[in-house]
Amino acid sequence: MLAVMKFGGSVLSTIGDLKRAAGIIKAGGKEKKVIVVSALRGVTDSLIEASGNALAKEPNIRQYCSGLKSQHTLLLDGIGDAAIKTNARALIEEKAAVLERALLGISYLGEISPKAFDLVQTFGERLSAVVVAAFLNDAGEKSVSIEAHEAGLFTDGCYGKAMAVQKAEGEVNRRIMHVLKGGKTVVITGFFGADDAGNICCFGRGGSDYSAGIIASALNADRLELWKDVPGFYSADPKTVKKAVLLKELSYDEAEEIGYFGAKILHPKTIEPVRKKGIPVVVKNVLTPGIDGTIITANNKQSKEVIKAISSKTGIAAITLKSAEMVTTPGILARIFTPIAEAGIDVDFVSTSEASVSFTIGKKEKERALAALKNSGLCFEKIAVEEDIALMGIIGEGMKKTIDITGKVFQALAKKGVNVEMISQGASEINLSIIIKEKDLDSAINAVHEIIS
Repeated sequence: MLAVMKFGGSVLSTIGDLKRAAGIIKAGGKEKKVIVVSALRGVTDSLIEASGNALAKEPNIRQYCSGLKSQHTLLLDGIGDAAIKTNARALIEEKAAVLERALLGISYLGEISPKAFDLVQTFGERLSAVVVAAFLNDAGEKSVSIEAHEAGLFTDGCYGKAMAVQKAEGEVNRRIMHVLKGGKTVVITGFFGADDAGNICCFGRGGSDYSAGIIASALNADRLELWKDVPGFYSADPKTVKKAVLLKELSYDEAEEIGYFGAKILHPKTIEPVRKKGIPVVVKNVLTPGIDGTIITANNKQSKEVIKAISSKTGIAAITLKSAEMVTTPGILARIFTPIAEAGIDVDFVSTSEASVSFTIGKKEKERALAALKNSGLCFEKIAVEEDIALMGIIGEGMKKTIDITGKVFQALAKKGVNVEMISQGASEINLSIIIKEKDLDSAINAVHEIIS
């Protein structure tokens, strides 16, 4: 048996957290284990800030690196074995020195290239892997930390939004299985890989889940465990809906859709690699390891719950384009969205009519999107931008064959006085997406959740 276990930064912050994680891992007994780790809570954000601060006239690079090093070495006080502690401290010193050189390079050049930015962001995972491996060794679980590029996790070279390439599976399997056969548990950095030239490329925020999915697929793992500070997926955010219930089971499609709507429990890219191998994904809470969480499998049979979950995304902008040219021009959508894609902008939602197209993007991408459209060569009669909106996703395998579910949703929203701005349904038929005013979001989620209750 082989399990891939991923631990996020929210559960790896204190000595108590690290001892708890080591206990959970060790409880697996003689089962082969590969541990994927995120940076400690808040470290990635501090690295991003440090990258910007490196451009200041008098950057405190050495002071920052010293503080980051201390943050991690202080955790080693929870380790009893002096030799393990000394070895881990030396590795932390080594990695902090490399980080310092990277930040000094940004300072000397006076610019932050995508290559340098991705490199700097990875040091949270590099440091946490050393600390986690040290706690495991101290607990009697023979372990070794390996960085993702050393493990063969090859990417397409797209900085900030990298994807694993096909040869990564074979390389990860070959390199990691060799260590596992030696009887050691492997601790691997999440969040990044490297291209063929060895350049470090990040998968984007939350990308450690994706790393774990790739590694689980490469190793043909029996399961992928995602250890969080929540017990699993809920039918809605419990902070918004008091009657939200824990979901015991989700299909791959349902989990993927929920992830795309911004649920922090799971990065949506995680699903694709495990789906190919039919590997179950288990989401569990580190505080209650003996209690079942949410299991994600290939089972896409309709359950009694037509709507399984409601998720949402804020911080978005809707762009509406109107032109009579759209009615008679073949390939007009390609001409609109190709420059958007070339600008590296993700589109969440698309709704079309005969003479207009509306789509949503992150608010921060608005100016770049408008510039891309301006340079597209298309003539629009009107370009409207709306920012006070939210995207709500209504998800469930049961929606495929249920008559008038859309009508019931609209009736529930109308009773609460919520106006639907736009609507779209995915080809999978398990997701109904609607755009509403952001001020109405909580009311809308509660209204639709009453259909589930």
